[in-house]
Amino acid sequence: MIEELKKIYNNLFKQTKLDFKRDIDLSSDNQAIVLVWERWIWKTYLLLQTLKQSDKRTFYFSADNPIIRWNSIFELVSKLYFDYKIEFLVIDEIHKWENWKENLKSIIDSFPDLRLIVSWSSSLDLYKWTSDLQRRIYKVDMNWLSFREYLNYEKIISLPKYNFKEIINNYKEISFDLSQKINLEDFRNYLNYWFYPYFKGKQNIYHQLLLENIKKVILEDLPTFMNLQTSSLSKLEKMFYFIAKNTSSELNYKSLAEKVWISKDLLESIIYYLDKIWVLSVAIRTNKLTDIIRKEFKVFLWNTNIYYAFWNDINIWTIRESFTLNVLKKVSKTKIINNDIILPNYWDFIFKYDDKNYLFEVWWQRKKNKQINWINNSFLLKDDILIWKDNEIPLYLFGLI
Repeated sequence: MIEELKKIYNNLFKQTKLDFKRDIDLSSDNQAIVLVWERWIWKTYLLLQTLKQSDKRTFYFSADNPIIRWNSIFELVSKLYFDYKIEFLVIDEIHKWENWKENLKSIIDSFPDLRLIVSWSSSLDLYKWTSDLQRRIYKVDMNWLSFREYLNYEKIISLPKYNFKEIINNYKEISFDLSQKINLEDFRNYLNYWFYPYFKGKQNIYHQLLLENIKKVILEDLPTFMNLQTSSLSKLEKMFYFIAKNTSSELNYKSLAEKVWISKDLLESIIYYLDKIWVLSVAIRTNKLTDIIRKEFKVFLWNTNIYYAFWNDINIWTIRESFTLNVLKKVSKTKIINNDIILPNYWDFIFKYDDKNYLFEVWWQRKKNKQINWINNSFLLKDDILIWKDNEIPLYLFGLI
């Protein structure tokens, strides 16, 4: 069995190239890394690239391979460790194996010097056992392609990677330096089609594939975690159309529940979990700054590509807000609803970073920087400029984080 798996691994290894690599760091010193991923973002390819760059004795297999379906995962890993002297092991799709949680605990405890990376798709099952293994694992979230990665992959344009502070503190110099390399039409295309690199060359069916993925989440992922009736599942498809069609300011739990005929309490739970598995993106009111909170929540489809999959005529303000919120969530290193992103009384987002509040106003026709330039650390995000102006930041710079 292992020899057959070795042939498969060697074949994949030979086909793996290093000319383009995702901005995902898997070099942690932790013994065990858990890679949590969205569908269609080159997770397996990244894992193989990581193995190819290693100087250790490596091995890879996927737990959904029928060759190993009825074997003990612990016994297989033990054999690889003792008989084949494997030092670095990647187990893909580990959740496809029966009793994988217990086996993973035993593997981590029994082979403390074995470097291990395991992965599974963005399933709600993750949240059932995270607390049990949190002392044993280091979790890495792998999400959509950044604008910087898109330019590197599709346009062969190599740009530096910046962190949040560098963009905020140096956006004037950075935008000036990059203005000759950036085409705003590329940024618009990226927001429409390029969050998932797997579908290069499939632009004519790309949006349809995204809709099929949403349907799969509704029909497969949610029912395994929540006891939902079939009637509720069909109503959820309708919910996505409402979210795609309406601006976030027009939606709240009560109005959305009434539109799709689901109880408000059930809808709150569903939206909370869909935010966790990269389907919806939510900012809610918190206990902080209660005197300036205006709405229960703002809810968006997880990324801008999904909006375009539902409708051709999209409110561009919604696209800008959705993109901004997701970048802020990426910076805060969590996909879970959190207290770092606040909905203030008059503006779009307040983002708390390193104990400092930053106010972001997403541009539309009647918004001017003079409306916020009297507020410390306030910025207007605009997608129609290449170079800064006063406290206006080109929105594409957020795609380089």
